[in-house]
Order: sequence, then structure tokens, then C-alpha cells
Amino acid sequence: MTAVLVPLVISVSLLFRVSGVVNFGTGGFCVFAGAACATWGASNALLGVVATLLAGAVLGAVCYLIAIYPAQRQGVPAIGLTLATLGFGLLLTFLTRTWFGGEPSIVQPWIPGSVTIGDYQTARQRLLVIVLAALLVGLLYLLFDRTLIGRALTAVAHDPELAGMYGIRARRFEVLAWVVSGVCVIIGGMFQATLASVSVDVAPTLLVYALVGAVIGGLGSLFGAVGGALIAGIGMTLTDEYLQAGYHLTALFVILSLVLVVRPQGLFTFRGTAERV
Repeated sequence: MTAVLVPLVISVSLLFRVSGVVNFGTGGFCVFAGAACATWGASNALLGVVATLLAGAVLGAVCYLIAIYPAQRQGVPAIGLTLATLGFGLLLTFLTRTWFGGEPSIVQPWIPGSVTIGDYQTARQRLLVIVLAALLVGLLYLLFDRTLIGRALTAVAHDPELAGMYGIRARRFEVLAWVVSGVCVIIGGMFQATLASVSVDVAPTLLVYALVGAVIGGLGSLFGAVGGALIAGIGMTLTDEYLQAGYHLTALFVILSLVLVVRPQGLFTFRGTAERV
């Protein structure tokens, strides 16, 4: 579960960091990802993955250009922009049902079979998802901390007007952030579809997981989000394994409550991000 949460939580934190918006359409993106990848990859899994990733990038840009940018120009506050993402997510869910049907989507494992590690047996696909999630974190680290693009995004996140004075076009980098975020949430949706299934019923739960993980790690902190996803995933897994199966959401909200009492800005938030939140 942790590997599924990582791209979702990163997506939420990235958008909040750059645009000050919480993407309540995350569940709709996940539903689309599972349905599109299952349909387009029925005959060729690689083609389905690539096509779904490209669609996620396009959807991220479209969500910004349709739901966010016009409202920003009219001075709509952050809460209104967040509700706009919810509307886009509901629209995307409707289109997904129209195009692909409303049945739960299951993507066949990219690597079939299982492997035994000591006394523990797990599917090869689950290990692959963990590795891919780690690679995603590494790629985003290189992008945001080792390139001029990442530094420009950081500048836009902290002060878009000042960044504009130095020739950085904030709107272009906001679009880029939404594209990257769209790809991340699509990856999370595909991961979920390969491990279990994705449906309209699961979408709200995935949104809650992403939001809670982001808040635990520090909303707006990209790599704090990874820490939040790890804590949320491990907490839910331990609850199902050793306490009571089916109570992982309760455990998740207990963890969230404790974090908000002890460190409301998030466990892994840097000072600059904490001041913004």
C-alpha cells in the first residue's frame, strides 16, 4: 500500500506547494488510470502504460487550464480552486464511465508469479511496484533539486511575483507542476489497479489516503510527503496484520490526530514550507 501512496501523496504536495491548491480530483484521476491502462493495455501492456501516462500528463494540464487558471485570474480563493478540482474529478469519473464502463478495473501484473523471502511470500508485481515507486522518488529528486527547472519551480512556489521579475514565467511552471502531478497520480492509479482494483467506490478512499499522508509528512513538502506515505502505509499494514483487519482507516486517523497535536505542520516539513502552511 505504501508504494501506491507515494506517487499520490507527492502529487498532492506538489500542487499545494506550487499552486496552493489541494487536488480533490485525485480519486477521479485514479479511476481513469485503472480503466485506461486495463483497456489500452489489453493486448500490449507497455503500450497501455505509455498511453495512460501521456493521458495523465494531458489531463493534468487540462485541469489547470480549465478549472484553475480562469478562476485564478478572477481572484478566486484557494478553497474555491480546491472545489474546482473536485468538479474536474467528478467530470473525469463520468467520462471514464462513459468511455470504459463502470466496472472495477484490474490491470494484469506486469511481472506474474510470486517470490519467497525467508518466511514471507509476496507477488513479484508488488516488489516491482515498490522498486518503481523508489525510482520515481529518485527521478523527482533529480528534477527538483538538481536542475534549473526544479529551482525555477521552487522560486515560483515561494514568490511567483519575485520570480517573474527575474524572467521566470510562473504560469508555464505552474502548468509543468500540474503535468508532473497528473503523471504521478496516474502512476498511483495504475499501481493500485495492478495490485487490487480501481473503481468509483475506491476513489474517495484513495483521496483520503493521499491527503492524510500528505498532512502527516507535511503538506507542501515533496520529500516530507514520501515520509508521510511511509508512515501511513506502515501504520495501516501493521493494524491489519497485528491488531484488527479492516480498522486501518481508524489507525490512520489516530496517527493523523497525534501528528496534528505534536507537530501540526507535519513531521518532515522544512521551515520555509511550514511558514507557508
